[in-house]
Amino acid sequence: MRAGAIALAAVMMSSMVACSGPSASEKASASFHNSVSAARDALFEEAKVTNQGFFDLDESLGLAGGVTELPAEMDQYVMGNARGYVENLLQMVHRDHERTAPNTKAILIGPAVYDGPKMPALAEADARAEIVIERCIDARQSPQLNAQGNPIEGSDNVLHQILFLDHDKDGKLKIFETTSGKVDSCPLAA
Repeated sequence: MRAGAIALAAVMMSSMVACSGPSASEKASASFHNSVSAARDALFEEAKVTNQGFFDLDESLGLAGGVTELPAEMDQYVMGNARGYVENLLQMVHRDHERTAPNTKAILIGPAVYDGPKMPALAEADARAEIVIERCIDARQSPQLNAQGNPIEGSDNVLHQILFLDHDKDGKLKIFETTSGKVDSCPLAA
């Protein structure tokens, strides 16, 4: 009888455990995954704000004909190599008396979290980045104009860009490295 009672108790206990829902470790694991997912979502939302702010300011500086010195406002969006690239490009635009065609604006497509192939040349940036995003800039209706006001050949294109972001010492998420290339069509959904 005792063996039967123990067996019955064991069956009842396993039934109760099965009916009682997830174990404490399963709950902790689900909570951890939800926390990681929420943190990742919050980081992506922060990256979207940086991306949009950078795009808007860069567009306005292109319309103004570049700069002799990068405005302090840009430092809330870029740092490191990315800052240097942006400053050099905008200084070249200014020096060559170029500008974006008036009353136009490129179209920003994206961003999306980049999950494409790793790029060996950017392995250090990839290891440092808190998040890597991709976006497209469609400038087909917003070309660059030369000093004479004529469209610069090849400036009316679609660029696919990959942006590497990290928090700066001021606590802001900033773009510190980029790569881009011309594409026939954006790989991201509009």
